[in-house]
Amino acid sequence: MKEGNLFSNDAIADATRAGHRQDGAGGSSDRGARIRRSSLWAAYGDALGWISELTDKDGLRRRTDGAPLSEPVAWTRRIGGRAGINVRLPRGCYSDDSQLRLATGRAISADGFDVEAFAKVELPVWLSYALGAGKSTTAAAEHLARPRSSWYANQFKGWTESGGNGAAMRIQPHVWAARTPDDPESFLPDVVRNAICTHSHPTGLMGAVLHALCVGRAIADARCPASTDLAESIAIAERLPKIMANDVEFGYWHVAFEQVAGDFGEAWAVVVEKTREAVRKISTVTKNMTPQDRYKNMVNGLRLRDPERRGSGMLTAVAATALAWCEPRPAEAMRIAANEVGTDTDTIATMAGAIVGAAADADPPVEVIDADLFRSEADRLATIAAGGYSPPSHQYPDLLRWSAPASRADALVSSKNGHLKVCGLGIVSEEEGEPIKSANAGFLWQWIRLEYGQTLLIKRRVNVRSVDDVDDGTSAAGGSNGHDVRSRQVTSDRRDLNTVLSYVKDHIGSDEEIGRALRQVVNKSTPGEIHEFTGKLIDLIRSGAR
Repeated sequence: MKEGNLFSNDAIADATRAGHRQDGAGGSSDRGARIRRSSLWAAYGDALGWISELTDKDGLRRRTDGAPLSEPVAWTRRIGGRAGINVRLPRGCYSDDSQLRLATGRAISADGFDVEAFAKVELPVWLSYALGAGKSTTAAAEHLARPRSSWYANQFKGWTESGGNGAAMRIQPHVWAARTPDDPESFLPDVVRNAICTHSHPTGLMGAVLHALCVGRAIADARCPASTDLAESIAIAERLPKIMANDVEFGYWHVAFEQVAGDFGEAWAVVVEKTREAVRKISTVTKNMTPQDRYKNMVNGLRLRDPERRGSGMLTAVAATALAWCEPRPAEAMRIAANEVGTDTDTIATMAGAIVGAAADADPPVEVIDADLFRSEADRLATIAAGGYSPPSHQYPDLLRWSAPASRADALVSSKNGHLKVCGLGIVSEEEGEPIKSANAGFLWQWIRLEYGQTLLIKRRVNVRSVDDVDDGTSAAGGSNGHDVRSRQVTSDRRDLNTVLSYVKDHIGSDEEIGRALRQVVNKSTPGEIHEFTGKLIDLIRSGAR
């Protein structure tokens, strides 16, 4: 196993401090360059804003050793809750906002968004390496790890009350991969699919939808949305119930939601009006003041420091767009957001970064960790958006055989040939230093890097369990690197069809499992194989097999 210093390479050097590097693809007029800079500035805003999240001015001074917060620095934070550890985080380290954005992007291929893989693989495994995770997203991910949970009715405790910004902060890849970012209906269904995996309250959904519309406008027009654009986006968002009604899959969620929380259309109309009121309130803030003072007035008007409003999905989306009105220069906008202590600094900054970055003509002044991965993923999504050539995508395990790790410490495993790997994500190429001991003697924390360049601080056991390479459907020899492998093949010949039929026979009493098997056969098989499978499936159901 190769060892090295994950934080001493060029990825976190001040590569652009002497002069902002221009994109070779053609600058801000090129859509691919806009997507790339949107991605980079979103990650930069996260890395900067995370330093000031959930602290006061004194706490921020301690984190920065008394220096003003103007760019990312190395700092110390407690990771893993009360039973966790104090960790010195390297300069440019990003939080769960960018982690889940990468997870969303991995689940997007030329064939679309694989919501099943995102919900059943990405979210449960993310729990083992999450940095700064929110309560609703954590609860949702834990519930999705259960075999019988589903993305369209993830009924964890309080699921219909999850109105935070945990969905809004991660949905940008759907817009980046959209062939027509100026056509909202080309990406909003996938934005909603992603969001309702963890956030079903209309406030949380509005945050995801509104932010997606603003990013779409920025990508399409190479400019930050104005107040009139935001008003137009709200009008589009108002049509969401009708857009969802055109998609059969949302019907399952709709029924489950209304059984618990009442009429969705009525609840959505209430949130739409609250969004309009929030925009009206900040639109009256005078421009005759410094950008920082103008933003502070908007923060006060929206009461973004109030604990019950600080993490609101809708308010965060409004604030992120409003920040761009106050200060269109990306570096200054990120600095202003990060220093507004008491607000949700990292999420507002990362969402604003995705917007202002699309109109920027330069990369961030400091590289975040894994900057090359953010670039390559942005380029892959831009290629998907352009159509034609289909770039390789991440190889997920076969969900018919997949089981999420039993605990957060079980995601890191050892294969028979000695490779460490993260279940569902792929091979570990590097380890950084010695594992860090936790208060619980049975667990450690380890800095690792995956083959495709993502750095993780992962919770692990002292002695990682050894598994067969096929246990999670990934290969330790070839890896699951998202750049040189094909999408997973669920069914490709008659032998595989028989395997799926055997699985269905064992789960004949579960409509959910039958539906999952049918979906995967339809997505991955030839017309002849689909016809053969459905005929045998009908026979099984009619025979009442057990």
